[in-house]
Amino acid sequence: MGGPLSCFLAYSIFCVIVWCVAQAAGELATLLPVNGSFIHWSDRFIDPAAGVACGWNYAYACIAFGCADIVAVTGLFQYWLPDTSEAIWVTFCLVVFFCLNAFAVKVYGEAEFYFASGKVILIIGFIIFTFIAMITPIMVSSLVDGPLAFSIGGPEFVSMCAGEAENPRKTIPKAIRRVFWRLAGNSILLHPRILCVGILIASNDADLLDGIANGTGVGASPFVIGMQHLGISVLPHIINAVIITSATSCGNSFIFVAVRSIHALARQGHAPKLLGYTTKRGVPLTALLFVLSICCLSYMTVNQGAAVVFGWFIDLSSVAAMINFSWMCLAWIRFDAGMKAQGMSRDALPFKGVWMPYTPWIGLIWCILLTVTNGFAVFIKIDGDFDIQGLLTAYFGVVLTFAIYFGWKIFKRSSLRKASEMDLTGGLEAIDEDEQWWKENFTPPTTLWRRFVEWLL
Repeated sequence: MGGPLSCFLAYSIFCVIVWCVAQAAGELATLLPVNGSFIHWSDRFIDPAAGVACGWNYAYACIAFGCADIVAVTGLFQYWLPDTSEAIWVTFCLVVFFCLNAFAVKVYGEAEFYFASGKVILIIGFIIFTFIAMITPIMVSSLVDGPLAFSIGGPEFVSMCAGEAENPRKTIPKAIRRVFWRLAGNSILLHPRILCVGILIASNDADLLDGIANGTGVGASPFVIGMQHLGISVLPHIINAVIITSATSCGNSFIFVAVRSIHALARQGHAPKLLGYTTKRGVPLTALLFVLSICCLSYMTVNQGAAVVFGWFIDLSSVAAMINFSWMCLAWIRFDAGMKAQGMSRDALPFKGVWMPYTPWIGLIWCILLTVTNGFAVFIKIDGDFDIQGLLTAYFGVVLTFAIYFGWKIFKRSSLRKASEMDLTGGLEAIDEDEQWWKENFTPPTTLWRRFVEWLL
């Protein structure tokens, strides 16, 4: 356990890890902007079995994140209606996700912009509230005790968009270069929030500990508890409403990606063919039903409580994310070995990452270290009993990945790609032609506003 100070340090370190992974992803996504991105790279540069394991792990990570958001929404609704059954809100989320993915994908995509804007406004509002609270008589808490969590990712999404991006040889490097500034900008918003938490409420506050233990949704938020301590009754309900929309939109995004990933795996022969079925409107219906059926695990909140089950899914999804990052770094390391073995110069790369080849190695080592030590608390018998549930949630993803990888190798007899024989340039002709077309037909923006948007995005 750690407080705002340790959260600040951990977040800063993890930002460096994400930045290192982004450098590796940027080089490969710019050279080979293909559908499947790091799943394709794992197959092409490591081993066909690695591609299958990576693809399923990515889908599994998205499903776990989606389940975590479902459980979060359940706890948030119970802040208003504590006597209702958790099953009602889990069912509500599943129905909403089904409708958005099966009937209203375009409507959701447009609404996502407004949901994201609401999150930013909420963060700024928290900081302003704390400033106002500081000029009133309020206790200042310790900065050394409290919960710690990681809540950042992104290189995998940039990579996944590469195959469908316009002018990827220009847009992907721009996105990767902005990773540093976006991480820094997020830190500018995060670090005041950490300070605000420390100012508003002590980490050993009885209401905070009760909210975390009993899963009272937004009632466990230090900002909301601080408002309650100040006698403010309206703002917590506004915050709850905004967070519900944010959690719902985030969960649907993960479900959307998971469905498309499993559909792609089925079309490639890496999953049952039935999951590759699409309706006349192009909706991967069987994959959608398959993903939502797994999301029914969220009904465990009925017996275990939202806080406990939410913790399980966060552990599962976090480990899966670390495994994804590891595959991305390892794919670049194998690609680099292939370049050296085949005498390919790095000058041929359209984008070069920073501090290569060290950053992918730093990212890989840190991701493996975090994955291995993620469940260290399981082996520390604080209460005298071995936590079997903690063991499963901490290492299930690792076991699943190895099971798929070695299972595919055994049954399909796949072998590691040799550095001297791996395909480094296949498909580049079409990508180079696309780049040339953009150079000849791209019209630079003329208005001040469009120039600003071009620079920003």
